[in-house]
Amino acid sequence: MTAKKNVAAGVAAGVLWLIFTDINVVQAALALSFLVLIPLLLHIAVPKRPDLQVESLLTWLSKRSFLAGIFGLISISFNHTFVSVSSALVWFLFMLAVAACGAWRIQKRGLYPAEETIIDTGLIFTGAGGLWLVLWQGGIDRLLPYDELTMSLTAVHYHYSAVVIPILTGAFGRLLISIRGYTGPPYRFLAIGAAIGSPLIALGVVQGPPLELVYVFIYAVLLYWLSIWWLCMLPKISLRSKLCLSLASISLMISMGVTFLYALGVTLGEPIISYEKMFYWHGAVNAIGFSLFGTLGWYLLGSLPKRKRTGAKVITPKEVP
Repeated sequence: MTAKKNVAAGVAAGVLWLIFTDINVVQAALALSFLVLIPLLLHIAVPKRPDLQVESLLTWLSKRSFLAGIFGLISISFNHTFVSVSSALVWFLFMLAVAACGAWRIQKRGLYPAEETIIDTGLIFTGAGGLWLVLWQGGIDRLLPYDELTMSLTAVHYHYSAVVIPILTGAFGRLLISIRGYTGPPYRFLAIGAAIGSPLIALGVVQGPPLELVYVFIYAVLLYWLSIWWLCMLPKISLRSKLCLSLASISLMISMGVTFLYALGVTLGEPIISYEKMFYWHGAVNAIGFSLFGTLGWYLLGSLPKRKRTGAKVITPKEVP
C-alpha cells in the first residue's frame, strides 16, 4: 500500500482500537507511532528517484508498514505474555529490517553527505525501538534495576524523538540542497547533534544530575536551533507544510523547555515542574505537536531528491521541488 493508504488504514484501526480497548498514555503514544508515524517516516526516508537496491527494499517495507503495525498494536493490547511478546517480536523483526536498510545505505555510501547519514541514523534507531518493546513486554524490568514505567518510556523514546528528529533533520537537509545547492558546516554540526542527542539523553538519565542537566541543555539548544531554522525556511514551502511545521517547531521548543526546567529542578533539589506535569507536557506536546505535525509537514512537502556519491565526488540534484 502507499503511505496514504497505510496511514488511512492505520487511523481506522486506531479509532476502533480506542473504542474497544481501555488504554493508557504510553499505549496511545506507541499506537500512534505503529500506525501513523512509522509509515510516514519510512516514506520520507526514501528519496525521490531511489537508485539503490536497499532503497527499493525500504520502499517495499514502507508499503507493508500497516500490517507490521497491527502486530505492534496487538503487543500492547493484551495481558497474555505469549501473545504480547510474540507480536512484539514480529514488530521488532520489521524494525530490524528497517534498521538494516539504514546501515546498508551507510555501507554503500559512506558517512557523507550528512543529510543522508542522519536519516540512516534514524532508521537504525528503529531497531532499538523494536527491541525495547520486546524487552518491556517480556517483563525484563524484573531482571534490571529499572521499573516497568522506565522500560515502557524507553520504548516510546525509541519510537519518537530517537527516530523522528534524525529523519526529519535529514529531510530538512535535502530541502536545503534542493533550494540552495548545499547544506554547509552549521547543518553538519546540527546533524551530528541530532544523531547523538538521544543516546546522550539516555546516558544522562542513567548518570543523573548534574550531568543530566548538561546533556538536556545541549540537546535543547540544538533542537531550538533546528526549530528556528525551520521557521526561517517557511516562506519557501507550501501552505499546508508551512502550517504543520510552524506548529511542530513551536511544540518542540515548548517540549524541550519543559524538559530543561524539570532537569534543572532535579539538579537543584527544588522541583520547578513535577514529574507528572513534565511527563504529560513533554509526552503530549512532543507526540502530537512535534512528532505528528512535523512528520505530516515533511510528508506533505513530497519526496525530495538526494545527493549522490560517486567515489569521492558528491553530485547535487539539479531540480528544485
